[in-house]
Amino acid sequence: MNFTSSVRRLILFSCLFLFYGYQLNAQLRINSGYDLSFTAANTANKILENYNASNPGALSQFDRFGLSNGLLFGLRYELDFLGIEATWVYRFDDEEAILSEEDGVTNSVKLLGRFQTFSFGIDNQFDWFSYGGSVDFNINSIKANINQQDNKTLFMKENNYSATFYLGFNTPRSNQIRLSLRPFVKIPLTSIDYNDLDIKLNERTTVSESKGRPLMFGLRVIFTNG
Repeated sequence: MNFTSSVRRLILFSCLFLFYGYQLNAQLRINSGYDLSFTAANTANKILENYNASNPGALSQFDRFGLSNGLLFGLRYELDFLGIEATWVYRFDDEEAILSEEDGVTNSVKLLGRFQTFSFGIDNQFDWFSYGGSVDFNINSIKANINQQDNKTLFMKENNYSATFYLGFNTPRSNQIRLSLRPFVKIPLTSIDYNDLDIKLNERTTVSESKGRPLMFGLRVIFTNG
């Protein structure tokens, strides 16, 4: 069994454990919320810069990958001051370059960044304040919509692992809902290889080092029931 399968099984087992625990003690809670993140994706952005440089006459050039946002869902099991969480986050970040527009025909490339995170974490909660961390399995994919066609082409799909650390600022439970604000930092443990993105976008390798470990900062707004 490889490491990826082991992590997936661990997350699934954790979800089942939390569900079973709910039958014994009503401490299972549901998390939902919003994730706003900034990623220092230097390698990916260098590839976009090289594309811009090779198309200086473009009507609109690529901006930079960096700011992304998305939704968060998860399960939380509480035991006294200890919280155990299994979480899924789905973020997106789109960038587009328009090369030309003539006779109603648009020559463009739109990159659709879709980023999923499956995490298992533990935190300590003391009334309004908490702190914790998680181990994450990330699926990073970028598809391309070329010339505004219906079909999308997969330019890159890479998995990597990271560790997330956060502080939590929590409101008292009111009407069975608690609001938590969690500033966080996500530190990559393994690399992401952007070589496929480079070759499919630029039709050749344009960066000397295609692997990167982008650091991420962000804020999560989480609503927890119960």
